[in-house]
Amino acid sequence: MASTMTAVVRRALRVATRAFALLPLQTLLSLSGAGRAGADHGGPLASAPMSPALVGALAAALTLAAGILLVVIVRLLTRKTPPAE
Repeated sequence: MASTMTAVVRRALRVATRAFALLPLQTLLSLSGAGRAGADHGGPLASAPMSPALVGALAAALTLAAGILLVVIVRLLTRKTPPAE
């Protein structure tokens, strides 16, 4: 039983080693056919008007503002009324 398991493990390791050895080749082959996407526009639309870092910072700021606004609205709606005296 142990020899069968050892043989299975050795075979699995050989298959895995071959698969990982071919991985860089597969990656290069898949990237060699990459070209422009069909949605890329030429001319003035090709260059972005803002840098990706600025877009990310704006998105983060807007998300934070929306989250704060949501918390404020929920707290206002769930506020308990003060007891009547």
